[in-house]
Amino acid sequence: MRSATRFLSLSNLHLFSLVTATTQREQPPLPGIKWLEVERSVLARLDIPDLPLWNVEDQIGEDLPNALIFNFTLSHDNRTLILNEVPILPLENAYVPPRLFAYQTPETLTQFENDTIADYNSCPLFSLDYSRILPQAEDSSQKFYNYTPSLELDILGASIAAYSTLLPASSQRFIRITLSQLDSRETHISLVSFKIVDISLQERGAEYQFQSPESLKQCTAWSWLCADKPGYPWYQYIYRQHFDKYGRVHSMRWLVHFKWATLIEVYGVVQVAVITTAVGIVALSLLGYGIYRICKRAQDLWQKRIGDVDAWTADEEIGGLLDDIEEEEEDDYDRRGEVEMEDWTGSQRQKPLPPPPAPPPVPPKAGEHSRS
Repeated sequence: MRSATRFLSLSNLHLFSLVTATTQREQPPLPGIKWLEVERSVLARLDIPDLPLWNVEDQIGEDLPNALIFNFTLSHDNRTLILNEVPILPLENAYVPPRLFAYQTPETLTQFENDTIADYNSCPLFSLDYSRILPQAEDSSQKFYNYTPSLELDILGASIAAYSTLLPASSQRFIRITLSQLDSRETHISLVSFKIVDISLQERGAEYQFQSPESLKQCTAWSWLCADKPGYPWYQYIYRQHFDKYGRVHSMRWLVHFKWATLIEVYGVVQVAVITTAVGIVALSLLGYGIYRICKRAQDLWQKRIGDVDAWTADEEIGGLLDDIEEEEEDDYDRRGEVEMEDWTGSQRQKPLPPPPAPPPVPPKAGEHSRS
């Protein structure tokens, strides 16, 4: 009975998988989208109105319709989304955004959709400026239970050889690609496995505001990152002249890494290590000496304060004794003044003696009446 039930469950699961696959294949393809492998690899054709068709032989741009081709593919372990062989999700290093490239093709939308897969390796390869938006958090320190990132990629500029141009046309579209987490448990973002569930070309719209390099906030060494937004991955507008292998040009972080790399290039790793160690020892010595001086100064002040308190206490005690002595001297002086006085001639005289006591009464004789 259990074997029959298990067989029916497997049969139903297999039938459901076939129906799902058939439904996916029967879905009408979106304009400019061509699947190479369902849920793993897809091509997107993006019309670029402001970009001329590059003539490789003459090295000039011609005013002809053209488009850029974007190949989105998941890595073999399904953990990284790759665009034209460059990882874009999750980011390998958010401090140094990836440099993106795309092939230019003169084929029309009809040719792209109906023809077999063309070989774009012989087409001109453009370097790209872009805007990268991922509304959902992508902090590499977080874990996710159901991670469904929707990446929006807007091409802001392109260059090839000595030619470079911005792409501000409001009629240009941007790419939106949505992934879904395969693991149904809480997983660190670096270990999440994905599948591509949707991709489309979206209009910029009438309210679109193009952000040129000049419109962005100027970067100075007063800022550590010169970030476009406060959270990870900090940068949204990726212009190639603003970034190099050390990060955002002219930021404090870029300055530190650039100076460090320059020292290593000039002096070598060993000498830089020796110099750094020596400077560290000197700095620590100076810091320790400064702390010692501060502690010594505080100790001296404390001892001086204690000495002042002791001296004040001794002065109070001595002052009390002196007051007592002065009071005794004043009492003696007063008693001497009562015994002898000095007149205006300087001679001394005795004070008048008190009157002698009265004689006792005489008793009356016999026969005499007492006197009252």
